[in-house]
Amino acid sequence: MAGHSKWAQIKRKKAVADARRGALFGKISRLISIAARGNPDPSSNLRLKTEIERARAMNMPSDSIERAIRRVSDPSADLLSEYQAEFIGPGGVGILAVGITDNQNRTLNDLRLLAAEHGARPAGLGSVVWMFRRMGVVRFPHPANADALQLAVIDAGAEDVQQDGSDMVVLSPLDRAEHIRALAPDAELELTMLPTATISAGLDAARVAALVDALAAHDDVQEVFTNGTDL
Repeated sequence: MAGHSKWAQIKRKKAVADARRGALFGKISRLISIAARGNPDPSSNLRLKTEIERARAMNMPSDSIERAIRRVSDPSADLLSEYQAEFIGPGGVGILAVGITDNQNRTLNDLRLLAAEHGARPAGLGSVVWMFRRMGVVRFPHPANADALQLAVIDAGAEDVQQDGSDMVVLSPLDRAEHIRALAPDAELELTMLPTATISAGLDAARVAALVDALAAHDDVQEVFTNGTDL
């Protein structure tokens, strides 16, 4: 089983915590609005619940969260759509950018230009995304009884259990993630994409990393994933 530190290297999801506060909250607000479509009740909408918890962890004001949820009833919200952009980067590394935009043509053109500047090329639809699997990563901070908890998460369907310092980190199938998170009141759940196969970026690691950072900095990009290692 792979360790969580390896997941972080493989995923190389650039955090946006260093971005301007307004830009960060704008990205989170879009995620909440999209997640609330069809079901604005976080108690029965795992994705919405997870995005709200992420917003709160980043100190996003409650009224901003509520406004993002209410936005689904605003006709202008219909302009927002989710997209994914797939690229083959230097060294043959697969790169997947996912986000929300009100103009897919504009956004995809922007991302293609960024990719070309960093030595990558657009990939055909589905040629990169198949390399990834959407999963849940549940973090249990400082568990009081780690042995008992480990048995419980395995019984609940965990695929991998690792220690990260004093925390326990669990890799979970998406349909078991909320059940596993419910095993402890302070557990934290992240929905993410993890590669099913990896490739070493080798001498191209710096170029791939620069492309990932450039894509992640775009206003319409929420997350960037790669199956490259050594980044």
